[in-house]
Amino acid sequence: MNGQPTTTASAAAPTAASRGKIVMMAVIAGAVITNIYCTQPILPLIASGLQVDIATVDLVAGSALLGFAAGLALLLPLGDRFDRRKLVLGQIAGAFVFASAASLAPGIWALVAASFALGIVSCVPQQLVPFAAVMSLPSERGRSVGTVVSGIMVGILLGRTISGVVGAAWGWRAVYGVEAAFMVPVWIAAARLLPRGVPSTDLSYGRLLASLWPLVRDHRPIRESMMVQALLWACFNAFWVNLAALLASGPWHLGSAWAGGFGIIGAAGAMAASLGGRATDRLGPRSVVGVSIGIVTVAFILLAGAESSLVFLVIGVVVLDIGVQSGLVSNQTRAFAVDPKAQGRINSLYMTATFSGGALGVMVSGWLMARCGWSGIVGFGIVLGLAAAAIHRIGTPRQARPQA
Repeated sequence: MNGQPTTTASAAAPTAASRGKIVMMAVIAGAVITNIYCTQPILPLIASGLQVDIATVDLVAGSALLGFAAGLALLLPLGDRFDRRKLVLGQIAGAFVFASAASLAPGIWALVAASFALGIVSCVPQQLVPFAAVMSLPSERGRSVGTVVSGIMVGILLGRTISGVVGAAWGWRAVYGVEAAFMVPVWIAAARLLPRGVPSTDLSYGRLLASLWPLVRDHRPIRESMMVQALLWACFNAFWVNLAALLASGPWHLGSAWAGGFGIIGAAGAMAASLGGRATDRLGPRSVVGVSIGIVTVAFILLAGAESSLVFLVIGVVVLDIGVQSGLVSNQTRAFAVDPKAQGRINSLYMTATFSGGALGVMVSGWLMARCGWSGIVGFGIVLGLAAAAIHRIGTPRQARPQA
């Protein structure tokens, strides 16, 4: 083998899956990703129940995102080396265990640890994206992958909405209990649906991980896409993780159900992922990345008025989601174009950087919210947007700058 990709007849794609099976994969992906985002609307409930301040309770949401990033870095490459079906089923079982542990956590640090572990095993959606491609005819792969990605976005939205309603009715522990219970039918569905995975390489785990660094070192588009999307995702999570605190204070005094309800408004983001992909095909990924950065920065300018106007808050949510999701697609497209044979590893690098940025945004914004209030969050988002614009501008080819 000599460390080269395995190309045997057994690696051929199985019989193309029906549209219904692809949709079920999207449902599974959306169900698992709720483990990460269910925490955000109920943070004030956790803070009250465990008697900690907002800066400390934000570590729960931050640790989930940081764990997700660790899972992307450490578990995602294993899909090229081992049976991806077994990996998915093992991770869903782990999600059941750690969500149960979170529901029973006696204190804040036990909850932080459980959230981190839950994040690690919840990278299942990114394992399912390659499955969707393998289970589809070549002429339908784009549609199938897009369906699974849409399922992920819907899961993010519904995860916030459902957790807000459940938390308001039965408390924050019930949210994690529901997540744990939901993993049981999800595991059964995945066991019945997913075919056996065939490894595409015989590289050892250590060599798989070692091969990631040359991709970052040698390819500027990958580095820039990672940095820009990390900053945009930090903006995204800095807003969402502090929304519940904003609604609970000031003139609103609204509970976790309202915070979760804003996830429905964020449905524009799911649409933007599709529109951003089409725009990327027509205009090129760099152009769409630049526009996305501008949209995110404008969103935080609008959100400066969210303390006094729900209209500004609603508009800001829609604009922010459009900018972040368009950036997610265009940055990923740009990174993937570097090496079509290294899609899995590029995806691991890109998504790890994205969610690491999200975790950093959660933790820093929690500190700012506790000390500076909502104005600190707005300022933080604008600064991150300007930093992303600077990185994007520096990376612009010299000959292209006059036209820009």
